[in-house]
Amino acid sequence: MKASKLIRAVAAAAVASAVAVALAGCGSSGSAAKQIAVPSDPTNEARALLLLQDQGLITLKDGTGLSATKNDIEENPYNIDIVETEAASVPRTLSDVNMGVVNGNYAIGAGIDTSTALAKEATDSEAADKYANVVAVRDGDEDSAKIKALIAALQSTEVRDFIDATYGGSVVPVGSASDVEIPDATDGDTVIKVGASPAPHAEILAQAKDILAEHGYTLEVVEYSDYIQPNVALDDGELDANYFQHITYLEDYNAENGTTLVSAGAIHFEPLGLYPGKSASLDDLKK
Repeated sequence: MKASKLIRAVAAAAVASAVAVALAGCGSSGSAAKQIAVPSDPTNEARALLLLQDQGLITLKDGTGLSATKNDIEENPYNIDIVETEAASVPRTLSDVNMGVVNGNYAIGAGIDTSTALAKEATDSEAADKYANVVAVRDGDEDSAKIKALIAALQSTEVRDFIDATYGGSVVPVGSASDVEIPDATDGDTVIKVGASPAPHAEILAQAKDILAEHGYTLEVVEYSDYIQPNVALDDGELDANYFQHITYLEDYNAENGTTLVSAGAIHFEPLGLYPGKSASLDDLKK
């Protein structure tokens, strides 16, 4: 029995010694990894990696662009560990990681002060063009009078000014103000029923409500908390339009479900933002 205990003690000491040597080796080979949480879905992960590259934190393989994954990181001079996290959960991880890349709508929903972002996607980036949030309708309805009125109201200077003043750059209007004259409603089809996510889409629609009312339209907003039902309800005819998704998501949804929903107009872009966690600044992260 004593011999057995002695053998176990010697073995434990050997393991402890090996761990100590390994840790010492890690310490001498460079700084500890810094963790940055990024959205785990392919679209947003690629955007996040491009944002990190723009800040000089990593270098991606040439040509990867919006299809990049963390396996495409070619240079990682600051020993950054990319932590793939479900997009809506990234805000909750900020206290546990050095930094996190957060979608604009999730930053707003989590009550994050969006002015604290250390960096954001540029409004003239490839992502801004490809991932603009749109008003979707059934194919053929984009030319109806009330949908044209809805788009004109959402693209008006008044609504664009609201977006600029409210969201601190985490939601930005796309294109330029149209200020197209909204024709008065002339028939009985004056109710515009739109499905939307609570923030920022429903909030933006609320600004268009009075504009449309001045021309005889009644805007009804139905809020959804998921990214499936607004398209199901639109395709089933329960809604006149929805406003919650970017154009690429809409195209993917059509391809997967055999639907023919189309964009009636692009309204805004939600840049990804790089937010501080344990590290307060980019300089701090690079130490």
